[in-house]
Amino acid sequence: MSDTNNSFEDLAAQQGQRGIMGEFMGFMKDNAKWWLAPFLIVFLILAVVVILGTTGAAPFIYTLF
Repeated sequence: MSDTNNSFEDLAAQQGQRGIMGEFMGFMKDNAKWWLAPFLIVFLILAVVVILGTTGAAPFIYTLF
């Protein structure tokens, strides 16, 4: 059992540090989940619109819709 733990820890140490986006991109690449990309793009656009909607740019955003 400890041999399995050691090899897992060794593999984890070799990976290096990646951010959350790097981890997610690796997940999408390794698991062929590229269909998630359009959802993420739409969610990011909506987040930007919501954030900008609370600033002085709100009147300009409303004219787009």
